[in-house]
Amino acid sequence: MKSVLMSLFSSLFCISFLFGQAGSVELRTGGGTLVNTYASIQEAYNTIPSPMTQAYIIEILSSYNQSSETIPITLTQKDSASASYTITIRPAAGNVGEIISGNSTNSILVLNGADYVIFDGRPGGVGTGTGLKIGNLATGSGANTILLQNGATNNVIRNLHLVNNTQNTAGPRTIMFGTGAGSSFNSILNNKIEGGRSGIGIAGTSTTPCDKNVIRNNEIFNWGYAGIWLVSGAASTDIDSNVIYQRAGVSSIIVSGIIMSTIAGSEYNIRKNWIYDLKTTSTSSSSLRGIYSAGPAAGSIFNIQNNMVSLVDSTASVQTITGIEFLGTNAYTLNIYYNTCFIAGLHTGGTAGATTSAGIRTNAANATFNIKNNIAINKRTGGNVNHLGFAFVPATLPTNLDINYNNFFASGSANNFAAFWLNTGYNTVNDYKTAAAPQEQNTIFKDVSFNSLVDLHLVAPSDGDPDLAGVPIPSITTDFDGQLRDLVLPYRGADEATTIPVELTSFVGTVDGNKIILTWTTATETNNYGFEISRKKSNNEWEKIGFINGAGNSLNVNSYRFVDENLSVGSYSYRLKQIDYSGSYKYYDLANVLEVGVPDKIELMQNYPNPFNPTTKIEYTINIRELVTIKIYDVLGKEVKTLVNEVKEPGRYTIELDGKDLSSGVYYYQMKTGENVSVKKMMLIK
Repeated sequence: MKSVLMSLFSSLFCISFLFGQAGSVELRTGGGTLVNTYASIQEAYNTIPSPMTQAYIIEILSSYNQSSETIPITLTQKDSASASYTITIRPAAGNVGEIISGNSTNSILVLNGADYVIFDGRPGGVGTGTGLKIGNLATGSGANTILLQNGATNNVIRNLHLVNNTQNTAGPRTIMFGTGAGSSFNSILNNKIEGGRSGIGIAGTSTTPCDKNVIRNNEIFNWGYAGIWLVSGAASTDIDSNVIYQRAGVSSIIVSGIIMSTIAGSEYNIRKNWIYDLKTTSTSSSSLRGIYSAGPAAGSIFNIQNNMVSLVDSTASVQTITGIEFLGTNAYTLNIYYNTCFIAGLHTGGTAGATTSAGIRTNAANATFNIKNNIAINKRTGGNVNHLGFAFVPATLPTNLDINYNNFFASGSANNFAAFWLNTGYNTVNDYKTAAAPQEQNTIFKDVSFNSLVDLHLVAPSDGDPDLAGVPIPSITTDFDGQLRDLVLPYRGADEATTIPVELTSFVGTVDGNKIILTWTTATETNNYGFEISRKKSNNEWEKIGFINGAGNSLNVNSYRFVDENLSVGSYSYRLKQIDYSGSYKYYDLANVLEVGVPDKIELMQNYPNPFNPTTKIEYTINIRELVTIKIYDVLGKEVKTLVNEVKEPGRYTIELDGKDLSSGVYYYQMKTGENVSVKKMMLIK
């Protein structure tokens, strides 16, 4: 009886399992209405009519276990598929741990000419995480995890965790764009991409290229050869905001974060990517490169902007280690703006005297170079190669150059140079500017402080350092993090840190009799409304005595001057209140207290200007407290004005005579102090 019950229970369990799997995939309309249930994704997809008349959603329920699935799951073209008639495949709401896996030499998921398919790992299509993992651990060149081929276009692969077997040569890609009619206008977004010979590989052919694909916001790690590999036949491509790294390398002599073979006339946008910790276990002389192209096609354009590349591995025998490297002989255009590259670690191997350890390196002789606002630091030591911040080493000097406002630095050993221009290394910036002229006249050689060896955001003292002010590039308005760039004083490098303030380079005061002359200069100004000047005598309160307009926004040296006149004897302190257009302000105090001393005699000075029309100034000094009288007389000795008639403290004084009501001619002015009388002659000419 017990055996019969067990047999019955087993049968019921199998029936329940089969029915559960049979209904584990739902096909719904784009509006969410249930069409039917199926045992597999493939079955649900095949049921969708062609031509399509509406959008569809295939939802994977938690009961799905892929036992009824045929691997590879192959999605073919549906006629009339469009931006309105899409097919979305995703886990159902609440199905957060779904896995599709296998050991297939022919991929797990194949989009074979399919258009407008959205493979979305978010349960129910909401949120930002992933509820679906797809893995393929087979070996061999065809064992990809996802394959797009034969004109698969306008598809979206997003929020998936994709896994592949890590290999160095003849290996698969975690996501592969295959040959055949070019697979174009596809988007790879927000995925976690693990393993493969490359995380993402794009092939195609020169006649049927894969064009205008987008790779954005992916975490790509633990691959063998390259994080992203434009193998061949990859036309215009956007590679944006990806994190690319390795936790452990494999035995590969070439390792690159992004490596490109290109097509003539195509444009490649490589922006806001973070590449770090590239590794290899090879004992042969190897190459580690962040962003690399060995021979770009003629007419191709590269926009390399706002990337962070940090390569600090010390374990490999390395010939070449570069953050950004473009070589070749063709006439292409290279726009390298606002990148931060950091090279460090202990170097082993390399060819003596080679320039292959560099933050940024190129040897192309026929390219057009626009290289501005970059930071490239090299602190690597050891080995035979030169360790360089920047290596510009073409055999002959190209004719189309615009290279300036960069910051290069190298330290650590005798063969470290901040920059190499043609065949010479430089650590003195003025010598470098002379060699590179008319290029690089605003480039500096300065060490930079980063958050860590791999996180290249700026920290103090580099955060806020006016020396790192670059030049605006109008087409680039944000930094690595999407933060707005300053419109006047953007930072060099990928990180737009704290706004660069007005930099006061000097503030000096000098005493001239009974007046004090204040002068100050600025090296840079950002939104500077102006300077309020305040004075304090001895222990009195501060009082505002003047205002000088600022230069607003400026990268040039600006000089300012203010004269505080008619001061009595005493000690004076001064300060500037620099005010922004926003109303924010900062104080700058004069370092020393200035003394206006007691004159050593009673003296009446010659008026100035003389002759005058209609005003002139008269200065005088007294050395004791005394009644002072100053009067004006005409040539007949008739008194015409009294300028002073009061007791004065010791000091130097200036008064002004306004002759608008006087006739042209010669006049005399007389000063009496006790028994002292002084007379001077002056002339009014109207």
